[in-house]
Amino acid sequence: MDRDALWPGILADLELNLSPGNFATWIKPLGFLELARLNQQKQLLKLGCPSVFHKHQVSERYLGQIQAAAEKLLGNKCEVVLEIHQKPARVVKAGAGRDDDLFSLDTKKLNLEAYQQSIIKAGLFPGMTFANFAVSTSNEVAHAAAKTAAKKPGETYPLVFIYGGVGVGKTHLMQSVGHETLSKSPHAAVVFCTGEDFTNEIIEAIKNKSTQIFRQKYRLARVLLLDDVQFIAGKEGIQQEFFHTFNAIQKNGGQVVLTADRQPSEIEGLEPRLLSRFEAGLAVDIQPAGFELRTAILLIKAGLKKIDLPMRVAQVIAANVESTRKLEGVLMKLNSEVTLRKEPITEELAMALLNKFNGEAEAIKIRFSPKQVIGLVAEYYQIKPSVLLGERRLKTISLARQIVMYLLRKEIQLPLEEVGRILGGRDHSTILHGQEKIARLLPQSEKLRFDITAIRKSLYVDNQK
Repeated sequence: MDRDALWPGILADLELNLSPGNFATWIKPLGFLELARLNQQKQLLKLGCPSVFHKHQVSERYLGQIQAAAEKLLGNKCEVVLEIHQKPARVVKAGAGRDDDLFSLDTKKLNLEAYQQSIIKAGLFPGMTFANFAVSTSNEVAHAAAKTAAKKPGETYPLVFIYGGVGVGKTHLMQSVGHETLSKSPHAAVVFCTGEDFTNEIIEAIKNKSTQIFRQKYRLARVLLLDDVQFIAGKEGIQQEFFHTFNAIQKNGGQVVLTADRQPSEIEGLEPRLLSRFEAGLAVDIQPAGFELRTAILLIKAGLKKIDLPMRVAQVIAANVESTRKLEGVLMKLNSEVTLRKEPITEELAMALLNKFNGEAEAIKIRFSPKQVIGLVAEYYQIKPSVLLGERRLKTISLARQIVMYLLRKEIQLPLEEVGRILGGRDHSTILHGQEKIARLLPQSEKLRFDITAIRKSLYVDNQK
C-alpha cells in the first residue's frame, strides 16, 4: 500500500469500529510520523501524541486496534510506536487527507481534567500556584529557588529547605512546585503531606502491616513536599524512615521540598545525619510580609474571589493588619458587610471593620482625647506640644503636625473645623491638605507607616491602663 494512503486508511477503519466520541477524543489527535521497514516480514509505524497522558490512554486502550488495522492494510506484521510530538509531520483527518492541529480542544480538556485529578491525588490545594503568589524582597529568593525546583525537578536544587514564621507563605510556595510539576506532567508522582501526616501514616502502616505500601508511595515520589518537617524532630523511628525515604528519592533523581519554622541547625532533636542532609541542600528563608507585599496579597485574594477592592482600601487594611493569615479574614468580613448593606467598599467602612476585627471597641476610640494624640506625637518626635500648636515650619515639625491632623481625623473623626481650632486656629483647608498628604505618603514610606503604627499602639495602650 502507498504510504500516503496508509494513515487515512487506518483512520477510516478505526472510525467504523469506534464510537464517534472515542474516535474524536483519542484517535483523531494522533499524527502520522514515519513508516519504516524493519525486515522482510515486519514494518514500523510511528505516530505522534500531543501529551504523555494522551499517549498513555492510547497505549492502554487502542494500540492493538491500530496495529490490527495497519497490518490488514500493509499485508504483513507491523509494530506501532507512539511518541510525544507536538508538531507532527502530518495529521490526517479520516476521509479528508489534510493537516489538522494536533492539540484539539478535546485533548486540551482531557489534559486539564488529568491535571485537576492529579492535584487532588497529590493532596494539593487548588489556589496555591505561582500565579497566585505575590513576590517582594521578603520572599524573592525563596520564590526563585522554588521556581527552579519546579522547572528542573531534582537537577539544580535536589533539596530546597524553606523556613520562616507563621503565615509567611511557605506552604503556598511549596505547593506551587507541585502544581507546576503536574501542569507539565499530570501523571508525575507528586506527594504533599505535613510532618504530622507523615508520622501518622507510618504508625498506621506498622499497625496494619502495610509498610511496603507506605514506602512505595513515598520512596517512588518524583516530587516530595513535606510541610513542617520540624514535627518529626525527636521521633527516632520516624526520622529513620524519613532518612531512607529522602535517600531513595534523591537516588532516583527526584525533588524534595521541605518547610520548617526555623533553619535546620535550630531544630532541636534532629538526627545529625538528617541535619547534614538538610544543610547540604538549598536553605532559604521568608521574612514577614511588608506593607507592599500585604497589599499585593490582598489584591490577589480579592481578584480570585471576584471582590472589587479599591487599591486605597487594600492599603488601609495592609497598614493595620500585619498577619497575612488575618488578611483574608478581614477581606471576607468586609465583603459580607458590603453585600448585606449593598454598598461599595470604602476606606471608612474598612477602618470601622478593622476596629471591630482587632477587638477595639468604639467606646475606646471615642475616649481618645485630642490632648492625648498631640502629647504622644510630640513625645514620639521629641517636640514640645506647644511647638506643634505654633507656627514653626521646619520639615520635621510640619510632618509631625500633619500626623496630628491625620490622627485627629482618622482616630477621633473630628470635623475639619474642630481640628483647625485645636491646632491654633488653622483654616479647614490647611487641615484637609495635611490629612491628605499623610494619606498619600503612607503607601510610599515604610518609616511613616512604622511611626504612625507605633503612635496608634501607644494610644490604645494608654486607654487600656
